[in-house]
Amino acid sequence: MLDLKKLKSFVPFNGLEDEYLEEALAKIEVQEFSKGQMIFKRGRVLANKYFLLDGQVDLINSAFYVSTQVAGSESAKITLNVESPTLSSAVAKSSSATVFSIETELLDRLIAWSQSAASASFDQTSTPTSEFEVEDITEVNGGDWMSALLQSPLFAKIPLTQVQELFLRFQDVALDAGDVVVKEGERGDYFYVVVAGQARVTNRLGSIDVELRPGQFFGEEALLGNTPRNATISMETKGRLKRLNSDDFMALLKAPVVRYVENQLLDKLEKPYKLLDVKMPMEFRSNHFPGAVNIPLSRLRNALPELGHSNVYVVPDDAGSRADIAAHLLCQAGFDAVILKSGTQ
Repeated sequence: MLDLKKLKSFVPFNGLEDEYLEEALAKIEVQEFSKGQMIFKRGRVLANKYFLLDGQVDLINSAFYVSTQVAGSESAKITLNVESPTLSSAVAKSSSATVFSIETELLDRLIAWSQSAASASFDQTSTPTSEFEVEDITEVNGGDWMSALLQSPLFAKIPLTQVQELFLRFQDVALDAGDVVVKEGERGDYFYVVVAGQARVTNRLGSIDVELRPGQFFGEEALLGNTPRNATISMETKGRLKRLNSDDFMALLKAPVVRYVENQLLDKLEKPYKLLDVKMPMEFRSNHFPGAVNIPLSRLRNALPELGHSNVYVVPDDAGSRADIAAHLLCQAGFDAVILKSGTQ
C-alpha cells in the first residue's frame, strides 16, 4: 500500500509538500512483477521513473555486473533508472517485486513547483531588494519605467535588434486599486512589467510582503518552469502594466538570455566555468557531474550574494525545469550562466 507517509521515504518525494505529494500519488501506477520478469531494458529512454516499493530487483549493466536493490535500503530510496538512456536492465529477483512509477515530466514539474514555492521569493521580480530611483509614473514621464527596465541585468542581455520587437509585443493593461493581477496557485500565462502605480506581493503564509514600483517585473518563473504562481500580486493604486504572453516571452526573453552548451565546448566559454547543480541534495548524491557544486533551486536566491562574477555558471539540464529557472535567475541577477545539455556528461 502506497500512501503519503510511504511516498515521503523516497527521493525526491521527501522534499515535496503534501499538496504536491497528493497530486503525485494520484498519478502513480503500482505494478507487481514475478521473479525473472523484466521491468525495463538497458539503453532505453523511459517516459517514467521507477521506484522499488517491495521485494528485490537486479540491475544488470552491459558488462553483466549485477547490483541488487532491496526495498527499504538506503540505495533503493532513489529511482531505479537514474540515467537516461538507461545503463542497466531491471529484473525482478525475489518471488515478487512491487514497483511504482510516475511520468518523468510530471515528477520534474512537481519538483520545480515545490522548490519554486519554497524559495525565498516569489515569481521573481527584478531583485526585490534593489531600489529603482524612479517616481510614480504618469503618462508624461512614462519613459522612466522603460529606462529602469532596460538598465536591469536581464534586459541588458537582450540584443538591441530584439528590443523593439519586444516592446511592440507588449500589451497594455489598465488596473484599479485592489485589482488582483495574478493569484497564488493559478497557472502562469503572462510576464508583467509595472509601468505606473504600485503593486504588492503577498502569499498565504504571510512570509512575503513586497512592494513593486515602475520598472520592476514579475511572472517569468511560472512561465519558465510551467509552475503555478507562488504569490498573489494586487494593485495598491490605480496603475498600468505591460504584459507579454508565454510564447512571446519564450521567444524574446528566454531564447536570447538562456544559452545551451555541450560538454566539449565548455573550455571555449569566455570565462572559467563552475558547474552548479540545482537538484535536491539526495538527488545530487545519487547522480551529478564531477566537480559540480550543489545549491538546490530553493536556496539559490539566498546564495546569490556569495557567488562571484568571474565565472560562467554551468547548470546541468538533468534538473529539468529547475535548470531553466536557475539559469534565468542567475542571468537576471547579472551573472553569466548557461545550461549544459543532457547526454554530454
